[in-house]
Amino acid sequence: MMRSVQHVADAAKTSANMKMSQTNRTSLMPSMRPAPITRPTPMLRFTPYAWAKLLFLRDLGDTEVGGFGITPADDLLVVEDFQLVRQQCTPVSVQFHDDSVADFFDSQVDGGRRPQQFGRIWLHTHPCNSAQPSSIDEETFARCFGKADWTVMFILARGGQTYARLRFNIGPGGALEIPTNVDFTLPFAASQHEDWQDEYDKNVGLSLEMALDDLWERREWQRDSDDDFVELANRELAAWEEDERASLEWLRLMDEPGAV
Repeated sequence: MMRSVQHVADAAKTSANMKMSQTNRTSLMPSMRPAPITRPTPMLRFTPYAWAKLLFLRDLGDTEVGGFGITPADDLLVVEDFQLVRQQCTPVSVQFHDDSVADFFDSQVDGGRRPQQFGRIWLHTHPCNSAQPSSIDEETFARCFGKADWTVMFILARGGQTYARLRFNIGPGGALEIPTNVDFTLPFAASQHEDWQDEYDKNVGLSLEMALDDLWERREWQRDSDDDFVELANRELAAWEEDERASLEWLRLMDEPGAV
């Protein structure tokens, strides 16, 4: 009887030791769960040439200015140039002329580029310190770029702040803010201030309201403290006639089929 009890005790002890050993071996085995897949965050990069041009055009006036980023075929998130089209601008909005956008697209296709290289990245500036998109920016982005498979909205503010958002419409779709960087390891051309100024002068126009305000401000600066009443009255009359001609001209331009 004592031997049987001893056998049972020995068997229980052996079983406990085996379970403990098995537990220790299991805890030492590497986890069989697959490691999570991490993907690098996309980044919008600029060549020094494109960045210098964007800064130069941003600082030429007190309005927003917008255009399209041009990229190489092998890296669609590298902006190597910034191209303007005809546009009407205010401090809070940019409106492209449809005919000018169509001409720009045709010229890019004729030059051998695909739409993904010139029609996916919308670049524009803010004449203030905030680069956060306004409600007008959001409406423009949705209306003009919402049908593309992917697109980027980039904003550069006068104070140097930037904002970039990548949106894609493939599958369920989605959007995410992405970082930006000026990549000095990329090859780049020298600055061309005269050509950039000419491009700005040919494409960027004030809205009707901004144009009339500009005329009024210039007229105020032209007044002298020693003006007599007759001269002042004659100059005011001439200025108002200039305003009227300017307003009629802008209305005619805005009625053109290509104007937005």
